[in-house]
Amino acid sequence: MVGALVRTRVASNGSMVVQVRGHVGEAATAQLRRALLHALLRVRSHRLVVDLRDAGWVDPLGVGAVVAGCDVASDRSVSVVVHRPKHGVARRLRAAGLPGSALPRR
Repeated sequence: MVGALVRTRVASNGSMVVQVRGHVGEAATAQLRRALLHALLRVRSHRLVVDLRDAGWVDPLGVGAVVAGCDVASDRSVSVVVHRPKHGVARRLRAAGLPGSALPRR
């Protein structure tokens, strides 16, 4: 798959879900950043789920967008869960400062 598809939805429990499919390069990073900011600033859910189970690689800017989204969520008292990232992506997210609480153990 070339590029990524980023979708947002509200789950039945009220959580805002940002789902990523494919590889997150430069163009998809901008799409991911917009989706995270929309979820955090406009929808105002109490919980944000960043679903990366179908994401391939995520470039450094994409990793930064997820970590920055978590920082904004923390400032707004929104809990964040990054759901099932690939091992390499999870390692880069941790290295970039993603809180351990956002990456549940498998």
